[in-house]
Amino acid sequence: MQRKLLFILTKGFEKAGGATRAFELATLAAKNGNAVEIFLVDDAIHWGQLGISEGIRSSTGDNMKELIDELVKMKAPVYVCEACAEKRLVTEDDLIFNAEMAPSSALAEKMADETYKVFTF
Repeated sequence: MQRKLLFILTKGFEKAGGATRAFELATLAAKNGNAVEIFLVDDAIHWGQLGISEGIRSSTGDNMKELIDELVKMKAPVYVCEACAEKRLVTEDDLIFNAEMAPSSALAEKMADETYKVFTF
């Protein structure tokens, strides 16, 4: 049975290891046949920018860019908090393939939808 899993990330550069771990778990869940969606908020919006994940690794050696690339190949939607990005001067043109800006209301709707299982990192 395919489950809808929503991964909400708030960790930015200062907690890159934890953010990488979240992408690792999301990738594993997608490989196991789950419908995975990523929503980046606060400082985590930078992971949705082109080139930002280059060279980022967890303490166990997992490579963030490779994990994000796998999610993109599996067509997992990546949503970037519109207001968070605007505050940080990040535009739609700065985003990786498959990422799109989304309002906070879209996140609230997904969180309230009982068909989603929500994870926050």
